[in-house]
Amino acid sequence: MTDLPLAHLGETLYRSGYTEPRLRQFWGAATSEALLRNNAAPAIHHCTRVLNDESSTAADRAMATAALLFHFHRTVPVAEVRALLGESSDTAAEAGLITVDDDEVTAPFALTPYDLPVGVPRGFRPGDENLYLVADHGTLTTPDVLDGEFVLGLGGAGRTLVSITPREHVGVAADIGTGCGIQALLLARHSGRVIATDISHRALRLAELSAGLNGVTTIEFRHGSLLEPLSEPVDLLVSNPPFVITPRSTDTTFEYRDGGMTGDRLVRELFTQIPENLTPGGRSVCLGNWEAASGKDDGPETWVDDEDTSVFVIEREALDPIAYAETWIRDGGIPRASTAWNEAAAAWIDDFATRAVDEIVFGYVLMNRSDNDVPTIDSSDSAADDGVFKTRVRVTSAPANNPHGLAEFLTTIIAIRSWLAAAGPEEIAETAFTRSPDLVEHRHFVPGAPEPTSITLEQGIGFGQVFDLDTALAGFVSVADGTLTLRQTAGALAQLLEVDPTALEDQLVAQVRALCAAGALLPDSGSVEASTTRTTVE
Repeated sequence: MTDLPLAHLGETLYRSGYTEPRLRQFWGAATSEALLRNNAAPAIHHCTRVLNDESSTAADRAMATAALLFHFHRTVPVAEVRALLGESSDTAAEAGLITVDDDEVTAPFALTPYDLPVGVPRGFRPGDENLYLVADHGTLTTPDVLDGEFVLGLGGAGRTLVSITPREHVGVAADIGTGCGIQALLLARHSGRVIATDISHRALRLAELSAGLNGVTTIEFRHGSLLEPLSEPVDLLVSNPPFVITPRSTDTTFEYRDGGMTGDRLVRELFTQIPENLTPGGRSVCLGNWEAASGKDDGPETWVDDEDTSVFVIEREALDPIAYAETWIRDGGIPRASTAWNEAAAAWIDDFATRAVDEIVFGYVLMNRSDNDVPTIDSSDSAADDGVFKTRVRVTSAPANNPHGLAEFLTTIIAIRSWLAAAGPEEIAETAFTRSPDLVEHRHFVPGAPEPTSITLEQGIGFGQVFDLDTALAGFVSVADGTLTLRQTAGALAQLLEVDPTALEDQLVAQVRALCAAGALLPDSGSVEASTTRTTVE
């Protein structure tokens, strides 16, 4: 049921101008940049100055009050809060969002606005480009070590998961380890129903408050660990699980980031269980950390043995054990060089040493379960015949310009890789390819030299990858406009370069396969569509 008073409170905050774009205008670009560096002092100073200035407009006073109270955990006069919230003041107090003490008001939780990113559906109601999230106040406003039951707001990992989640409409979606509820709230915009799970009762309570503030009624909150609360398969599953690898010997544990298991066991168990919780044709998008050791070619794609599920692993960052320990000890608010810091660092380093860990990887794990109702053209039991693949790639370049969202790019890549998994050399040779319109070619010359010393191809979308080309591949890319098959182009290039056409075709098949897998070359749409609609040949 909708909590109508809470929804009214959310609308009141929206009408007051308490939104991300308006806040950036209110205190300026330099202060916004300071907040990105976790420095709240300039913003607090600006808001305090506005409230202390009797000539400030009512609109500015409302913005300052909302930001100080909900964003920066500061005490504000009750009169200013009444002016901001009006009749919703009592609703906020009853929900535990504010505490009134004589003439002063504090907010025990952070209540922050979030401007929807590209790709997320809009247009449901006034203010629908904005969300309000309830979480605990964190290191932005307190120098103290965080409590173990801390409920994190929208952080960097959460924003990453938002950006890579596909937004097509689905029947049932699930957010595993919902935390403050941001993923569930966004899923509700393109899902008939959402199931949000968490092992933390506190997180579920705050997520329900967020849903009420945003007038969202289609989320069912379930308590339990990871996938245990799911009683039915879902069409889309997302998870930003507590993936931080924490030594069991340390007291520095947080429910929102530490799953209470040794090493990367939590994400291993989660990823291996996901396929059985997806409907035929269902998808999942997860974040995770996992350990890498010398001599072991081990990654999430090797953990999932379901033959009907493709697994695409993108490794985005790898840290050595010392750098990894520094990152997460600092995240917990422990002062550097303190006794607690030194003890935690020792515990982390020793823990990784027991498993001979060389590096810890952060990445995305995307799974697509094939539709078992669609028969294949082949009688073979090979997974590749069904376009099922299991691949791990390391892509550490920053995302490029993705006007339609990174999720759309990844969806395209997965569709292409599914086709490649089922396509043999002959099919690739008979396929026409088109170069992606975002590509830029760079030729590097030694001054005075007639020929380039190197040729590179740079993507303008996706992850902005750069590829080295030889003369033949550069020639192929230059004419790849969908009119000639690879075989036809290879024949023409072989004549021009005076090389064996069969050898050149074999070379280009392998090279084009690699560029195609990265989204730089696109097979004609008929090839990809045919690979997903194969029928049995009697």
